[in-house]
Amino acid sequence: MTKEELISAGADYDGGLTLCMDNEEFYFKMIRKGLANERFDSLKKNLENKNLDAAFEDAHALKGVAGNLHLTPLYKALEAIVEPLRSRDSQADYQGMFSKINEQLEIFRNISNK
Repeated sequence: MTKEELISAGADYDGGLTLCMDNEEFYFKMIRKGLANERFDSLKKNLENKNLDAAFEDAHALKGVAGNLHLTPLYKALEAIVEPLRSRDSQADYQGMFSKINEQLEIFRNISNK
């Protein structure tokens, strides 16, 4: 994982690094840990089972993780699903929204595994 790869993927590298006391090794470690969060799998499962209460809790927590890590595209994808889940909108395209989350997740996971 490099600074350039994160920036290219849309992350606010400088913001994330500042939050991690300008310690790049620590920032990268936190990114790897955040991307391995089990709530991504839980969100998928809860959406499939139409458990919107639990899905909201997962998405809201993950939005915080992505925001704190300054993984902006992932944060925005999570932000898009949180509000419909908050209102328990049964007509929302949750699978489509989750696809966008998963797309961003995979981009950052591919970077972090290098």
